[in-house]
Amino acid sequence: VPLTPLGEEYDTSYGETWTKVTPQATLEFAPSENLFSYATISTGFKGGYFQDTPVNAFAAEFPTRPEEVINYEIGIKSDFAGGRARLNAAVFFMDYTDLQVEQTNQDCLCNLTENAADAEIKGVELEFTFAATEYFLLNVGGSFLDTEYVEFLELAGVDSSGNSLQRTPETQYNINFDYTANVGKFGRALNFYVNYKWQDEMPWQPANINFEDDYGLLDARVTFAPEGQNWSLSLWGKNLTDELYRTNIIPFFGEEVSQFGAPRTQGVEFRYLFE
Repeated sequence: VPLTPLGEEYDTSYGETWTKVTPQATLEFAPSENLFSYATISTGFKGGYFQDTPVNAFAAEFPTRPEEVINYEIGIKSDFAGGRARLNAAVFFMDYTDLQVEQTNQDCLCNLTENAADAEIKGVELEFTFAATEYFLLNVGGSFLDTEYVEFLELAGVDSSGNSLQRTPETQYNINFDYTANVGKFGRALNFYVNYKWQDEMPWQPANINFEDDYGLLDARVTFAPEGQNWSLSLWGKNLTDELYRTNIIPFFGEEVSQFGAPRTQGVEFRYLFE
């Protein structure tokens, strides 16, 4: 007998079965050993969803409709600069029908899932890797998205049609480098790894009322691991700039109940491999 945040008790049964064939077609073209291109059309399917915290027996018995998507994508994968550089790129368009949208309801303080009638995502993804030397590796990646609830009248009566998808930044990227140095008799023992990731402003809900500002996170690690030895010692730090950011919010009658990400953290790690 579940007990909801509103205090209503009930006892009910529920269940449903969904099946779907999801075909995919892909054309591939490789004009050289260093260049590969493709075009694909694929379909996806997610079964209906029963509420995690239904507020009454009626809500518990009726699931959301299955979610369906058609994805159109064109991309390339290429190697150049004598095999030291790699560039992958893709352009895609995702057409959703009955997209399942979950958000926290401030009235019952419970998670509710409902169907957006239609939604679209247009995007570009890029990934670049460059081995400048045998000791230095650079990676850069990013995505650019244009998202929209084409038609979405929420259960609460809010019309979110035309709004951007929740929790989906338009732009995000990451850059990291990995450098290994020789340390005399210890060989290639000292490794430096730095990673920075950034994301654009994003809305927390389909209504696009509450937003998270853009932010970036900087992580780093220095590792000493002598060649031929079975141990290593690392110094690491996460969110080194002590960025203040949120991982979730709950709108609550004009206010925001926020859950924040971890502040700056540092640590020491020792590893020993038993053989």
